[in-house]
Amino acid sequence: MLAAMLAAPGLARGADEPPAPPYPPYPVPPPVRPAPAPPPPRYVGPPRVAPPPPLSPVMRVIYAPFYVAGLVVRYGVYYVIVAPLEVFGRAIDYGVNGGVEPPPPPHDRGDNGQ
Repeated sequence: MLAAMLAAPGLARGADEPPAPPYPPYPVPPPVRPAPAPPPPRYVGPPRVAPPPPLSPVMRVIYAPFYVAGLVVRYGVYYVIVAPLEVFGRAIDYGVNGGVEPPPPPHDRGDNGQ
């Protein structure tokens, strides 16, 4: 029954009317113009950040022991451990004279210092 209802309008109209005219052809597309080249990229650089405000006197007092401890660790380790090892290594490499030849003895003129 469904097929009869769907086919009925086509059968009633199809025999008496001529077929529909074909669609008109598509218009010719406009000529494609090349797009202008984009401008070269500009280097902007990193964003500028304002320097932080100085510490308040209370924060300086709180921070001072840690700052001193950092300096002691930094320079203490260098001068107590690293520097002696460097000096010892140079002494081993270059010897007692440090790689420099001693100057020649003074020339004796033969007049016995007179």
